[in-house]
Amino acid sequence: MSRTVIAAVVAVVVAALTAIAFFITSTSFESKIRKDSENQLRRAYQVVGALAQLESIDVANKAERLAADPQLVAALKAAVTSTSDKDRLARIAFAAFAVKDKSEVKPDILALVDEHGNLLAMNDVPSVVPKQWKKDGDPSDATIIPALNLVLHNRVIVSDIWVDNNRMMKIGVAPVVDPDSQVTSTNPDSVKIFGAVVVAYAQTASQAQHDRELLGTEIAYYDGSRVVATSFTKNGAANGEEDTGKAAALTELAKSGKVSPQSGQVKVNVDGVSYTAAAVTMPRSSSNEAKMPKDYPAVAAQAMMLSPIVDPSNTAGTIKLFIILLGAGALGISLVGLYLSHRRLIAQVDQVELGVTDIINGNVDRTFRPVGLELDGLANALNVMLARLLGRPEPGDEEYDDDGNQIIPGRVEFEEGGEAPPGDTAQPDPQLAALAQESEPDYYKRVFTEYVAARKSVGSPDDVSFENFIAKLKVNEGKLKAQYQCRAVRFRVVTKDNKVTLKPVPIFA
Repeated sequence: MSRTVIAAVVAVVVAALTAIAFFITSTSFESKIRKDSENQLRRAYQVVGALAQLESIDVANKAERLAADPQLVAALKAAVTSTSDKDRLARIAFAAFAVKDKSEVKPDILALVDEHGNLLAMNDVPSVVPKQWKKDGDPSDATIIPALNLVLHNRVIVSDIWVDNNRMMKIGVAPVVDPDSQVTSTNPDSVKIFGAVVVAYAQTASQAQHDRELLGTEIAYYDGSRVVATSFTKNGAANGEEDTGKAAALTELAKSGKVSPQSGQVKVNVDGVSYTAAAVTMPRSSSNEAKMPKDYPAVAAQAMMLSPIVDPSNTAGTIKLFIILLGAGALGISLVGLYLSHRRLIAQVDQVELGVTDIINGNVDRTFRPVGLELDGLANALNVMLARLLGRPEPGDEEYDDDGNQIIPGRVEFEEGGEAPPGDTAQPDPQLAALAQESEPDYYKRVFTEYVAARKSVGSPDDVSFENFIAKLKVNEGKLKAQYQCRAVRFRVVTKDNKVTLKPVPIFA
């Protein structure tokens, strides 16, 4: 398998493992974030229902307490007698109510209405318009507040949601009864109702933001398809300024009907952010449900909770980035490790290959030096093989001279150049012919005998063995045969300058 293929396989394996880890982590965190969002929304759904119910009861109780103030009874009687004390008396009652009210959020509206639905007094408003809440063109005493119309004709206290001029109001309406009215045991409601009080709290963006802190989710209040207040704020707005862009997006979502009290939890996208959303109908309460007419307007006000499907601390993003960096690092380290290992191994292989090539070229006295931890065993095995084939000392049994050089017994010297082949017109050489016709066993025996005798004659006897000598001859014969492109190569023993060598003779015929 080539280096490129191995590197590709390693890269694919590391990339696959990284992708699997990334996918499993992403899926696990996304599932956890989604479940956390759903659980948070479920808790908010339960809390907002209970909270709205408590607020409905609270505003009804406040209206009832205010309606029982004697100053308001006096103000209504003053209005009947057309005296100017009605406004002063009403303001005294409003001020006393404000002092006794210990809640953090103060009412936006405290109003006194006579039995015909005319507005007589309102807190923080110096001069009121009597017919401010009357229906235009309606000859009856009906007002634009359904709960007020009911209370003026029935002894009942109502808490309801009223949308006025694109403002959603939580209102409590209670009748003001004449304390001098005679109540009979057969008809406890026979008292005279000669007015009503209205206590109202505006559902503002500020209040929605306060509710968000209690619920842990974003919240939007809407009437039908009109969003009137949301808890969304603009980025970086220190003053809690409402994000009207998201309010517009929620209005379109409300119009689509995708989120409703009947839809349950649904996934929505608001301004590029995913949310789990659910809606709940705002509650209405009455002290006497039997007196609620069948044609009383149905509750249209709703609250939409939105729990973001996000990781607040971006833990998933951090872990995903870590996995990607870890995978890239592992891939890089693997490839670098492969490259360095390849270079180290190839360098050792190259040294062994050079040694083998040198032996092929005739240098049978060559030995393999240590090349590296990975191939030292192979180099030593080759040395042992050559030693046994050539009859020389095996590794560890070598002898060295005074200069530290290894003593190699049985060294055979060969001349580099051979005899030139005869030309077409040249007379045949009888010695060459005889050399070519000589049988191989006789040839090897004769050349060995001549070589040993020549070495002795020059005073350089050698203990070269017959097997070592023949092995070296055959190695050089094979090399020169390929070099000269001849049929065979024989050697002649040559003595020159007190040196004995073997001269190759190519045989072509």
